[in-house]
Amino acid sequence: MPNIQTDRYVPVTLPKSVDGFDFLARARSKKGEELILTRYQNKQFLLQVITRNKKGKTDYLIKAEKLTRVSPVSIIQNALKAFAKLHELELTFSNISPKKSSIVKEDDFTILKEISYFEQELSYEKPLLVEVGFGSGRHLLYQAKENPDKLVIGIEIHRPSIEQVIKQCKLQNIDNVLIADFDARIFLQLLESNSTEKIFVHFPVPWDKKPHRRVISIPFVEESIRVLQKGGTLELRTDSENYFQYAFETFNALNRYDMQIRKNHQLPVSSKYEDRWKRMEKNIYDFILTNETHSEEKVKHPSLVFEEEISFQTAKERFENITIKKEDHFVHFEEIYEIDENSGLIKLSMGAYEKPEHKFLLFNENRLQYFPKQTISINQNVKSHSIIKEYFHV
Repeated sequence: MPNIQTDRYVPVTLPKSVDGFDFLARARSKKGEELILTRYQNKQFLLQVITRNKKGKTDYLIKAEKLTRVSPVSIIQNALKAFAKLHELELTFSNISPKKSSIVKEDDFTILKEISYFEQELSYEKPLLVEVGFGSGRHLLYQAKENPDKLVIGIEIHRPSIEQVIKQCKLQNIDNVLIADFDARIFLQLLESNSTEKIFVHFPVPWDKKPHRRVISIPFVEESIRVLQKGGTLELRTDSENYFQYAFETFNALNRYDMQIRKNHQLPVSSKYEDRWKRMEKNIYDFILTNETHSEEKVKHPSLVFEEEISFQTAKERFENITIKKEDHFVHFEEIYEIDENSGLIKLSMGAYEKPEHKFLLFNENRLQYFPKQTISINQNVKSHSIIKEYFHV
């Protein structure tokens, strides 16, 4: 992650603008944690200033706050350079090239969509192909070129992989790809029922020590069945013997769908990792689950917004670091950051236990909103949203 370090840091009065970056406000917690509300064009995010004490010596680490990071990474790199310039920092460390980082043109990133796009604006005129965790993008790009009449959606959270695929789409003039930087276990809940021809999950992280983090689970498979057309397929490909056994037990527990298993089947395209595993003579397994049903339309929820006014002073009076637990959802209020008497941020996690969302609440002039992005309207988030409103009595 891009970061800079310095021995001396003296905050300046905000707002200030430097080299196209607007540093809007500084928020501090009672623990002394500092967040800088930052804007570049139409993107808002937070920089984080971490004070460190080692052997009686104080220094400062400045980086992007991980929940609000934006793409491309060059935006963060140049934001840190602008921040250092504004504060006249003498850096003791930087992992950013001293040369000006080229920010990819906004037009190049139009295929990387905010999650709200898939919830509210996605067109279903073309059949969908969905790939979970596309990595290097070889298979994703192959599917896009082989199926120009279909829309290919790639889900990935690794930023360098995302940027590489975006570059390749531009170089190869591929125009039927959309990318989502989001948790795949939640993403499928946004899609319409019976809208998708194929879902690919190729070589997911095995998570042998943290199986609750695996993409494949009974809820994920059931959600896949809902979004798949009748005759559509969910294709899992793995080199892990443990994942193979786990997936077999998971798929078999459903007991109502057609399932095919293949071993060492050759696909027209393979990733560099698959090539390596083949050279090591590792076995590769495919599970192909075919949907045999037509699903009911999904239940649609209203957008999760705060229509009533609430003052930040009220929020400060009521705030506690607590977790409110319900049967299948929760809200954890983690930390509060003050900008001024009337504005600030609250960090929280919410939603389903096995796949929570991590967010900030931004209070500004008696208005409350999720930051940096709107929270999606899936079942557990709707319930957690109600907890938040009740907590602040709005």
